[in-house]
Amino acid sequence: MDHMMSVVTTAAVGMAIGGAVMYAATQDHRQVRRTVRKMARGAEKALVDFDRMVEHYTR
Repeated sequence: MDHMMSVVTTAAVGMAIGGAVMYAATQDHRQVRRTVRKMARGAEKALVDFDRMVEHYTR
């Protein structure tokens, strides 16, 4: 379980760094908002998938 939390933490840090780099490269605030929404949806889907996987293996 500790390994899974490490993977989730690494993914969150990667998304934060990616968002910061994208913001620095793009000054268009509309594009920044769109990208952040896409990243948030992707993160939410990943967490739902992760939750299903844990539920499946702990039955």
